[in-house]
Amino acid sequence: MLRSGARHPDADDTATPVASTSTSKVRAPEEEAQDLYNKLNEYLLLEHKFQPRLCLPAESKNAEVTTGARDGAAHVLRCLKAWYDLPPEVLINAINLFDRFLTKMKVRPCHVPCITVSCMNIALEQFAHDTNTKRSISVEELVSISQSACTAGDVCRMSRVIVDKLSLVAGCTVSALDWLRLLRGMLLLHAEQLGIELPGLSSEQELVHLLEIVSCDAACVNARTSELTLVLLYHKLEQQLSEWSASNGVESEHAYYLYDFARQLQVHCHMCDTSLGACRARVRHVVSRYERCEARRDQRQRLVWRLSERTLKVLRPTDRLTSLLPTIEEQHFQVDVTPTRNRSGSESSENEETSDWPRSPVLPVYCDN
Repeated sequence: MLRSGARHPDADDTATPVASTSTSKVRAPEEEAQDLYNKLNEYLLLEHKFQPRLCLPAESKNAEVTTGARDGAAHVLRCLKAWYDLPPEVLINAINLFDRFLTKMKVRPCHVPCITVSCMNIALEQFAHDTNTKRSISVEELVSISQSACTAGDVCRMSRVIVDKLSLVAGCTVSALDWLRLLRGMLLLHAEQLGIELPGLSSEQELVHLLEIVSCDAACVNARTSELTLVLLYHKLEQQLSEWSASNGVESEHAYYLYDFARQLQVHCHMCDTSLGACRARVRHVVSRYERCEARRDQRQRLVWRLSERTLKVLRPTDRLTSLLPTIEEQHFQVDVTPTRNRSGSESSENEETSDWPRSPVLPVYCDN
């Protein structure tokens, strides 16, 4: 489905020839920093290509897709990711495909479910191509679990439309997750050169979780990918710096060097102070709202199963069943109308009229002999 073409920017390290592996040794920090900056310049050249520019209304007036419908589609993609235990690359790419397609095309709200599943289908193919693995989830399974009210053929046709409209090329994708890993590597390398330990950035899973949260919210969809990832990194750093200042206040010099490095990245990536400040405010608002909902345990996706009329006729009607049974009173039983018969002595079982045994259904046969 995807067109073959340029390779992924990160594929040069995984697909190197055998001759280069023999010379791969521990490189100097200067060489690693130069490689990271080269990759940063490459990402900057491709950033505008994968940047969505959505302008969705809050309320639908002329049968338009709203921001609520967009966020609903993003949460459906996240539920599919959790259901199949997919890697975060698939979710981030699927959300990016959905936003870029809605940026370029005007769609109707009834087509949003099919577009959502199609973006997940394309993201699965991209991940299988980039990692050189076999795809394990079929289109039929995606349609069945997502309950998108479309068929596998509809998803395949819509996937081809998305690939054509976005001019997708296999192996050439720079997502927000790629930016996050790149800037995190640069920040950790800079901290290592200064002799600073950053336990807040040691776990990549927490940063990826924050990236998934802000990616599913329409408030952060139009932010530059470089600005968004830089804000997420320093959001975690601020939590660590607050712990340092609360403990002994000795690490203030480390904070100066870390923020100075952030300033250098801002200048190198041509980030405006106004847009960076606005992105920081939106990210803080989304993360704080998520943390409040998580504290109340309200942020739980409930699956809604839609059943057809034919399925409802087959299923057992359980809507009128109750767990409380009425009390059984003995006086409501009627007296048995069959009169009791008192036995006096022994009775022969050969007497069919008075026998207590059930009568045999076999009729006797009499012979003339």
